[in-house]
Amino acid sequence: MFDKIKLKIAHFVINKKYVKRMDEPISYNKIVSNSINFFIVMPKDDNDFYHSLEVIRYFQLHHKIITLFLSEHKYNLVPEKEKYRYISYHNEMVNRFNLPNKSLVQRLNRKEFEIVIDLNKNEDVFFSAVANIVQSKLKIGFNKERSENYYNLQITGSNGDSELIYKSFLSFLLMF
Repeated sequence: MFDKIKLKIAHFVINKKYVKRMDEPISYNKIVSNSINFFIVMPKDDNDFYHSLEVIRYFQLHHKIITLFLSEHKYNLVPEKEKYRYISYHNEMVNRFNLPNKSLVQRLNRKEFEIVIDLNKNEDVFFSAVANIVQSKLKIGFNKERSENYYNLQITGSNGDSELIYKSFLSFLLMF
């Protein structure tokens, strides 16, 4: 019961402090292909992390500037590390409501990207908050509980085989 209350408080804080409402409509016509600067929130789950590497490889092959947000201990799991920029975090940067602490929020607030992509399939308020703290015109993520408040573009069907899900996700992004 206490966890549910903490989760509700976390969602309230994200909506009040980090979610920025857009006043102008977004044109999705070639928005992904014409964008250069991407912030990609890597999945927490190890299996999802491994299969999501295909998404970042695609953007890297198309000469996009990619900044990855990942846990410090997963840094060595990324192939061709030198081709990406990084913002890492560790467990001490997560507060008791499972939100980023003040120092991480300040660091992320200074960042601006064209597109933010949250590759976490499962609900995690920490990653939803991170995706909304950075400045961007488009936020893309998987459809999860309460995610309609956090992302401009949502992908449904996050249950099943991770490899297929991330390949479908990449195919979906190619339409934009």
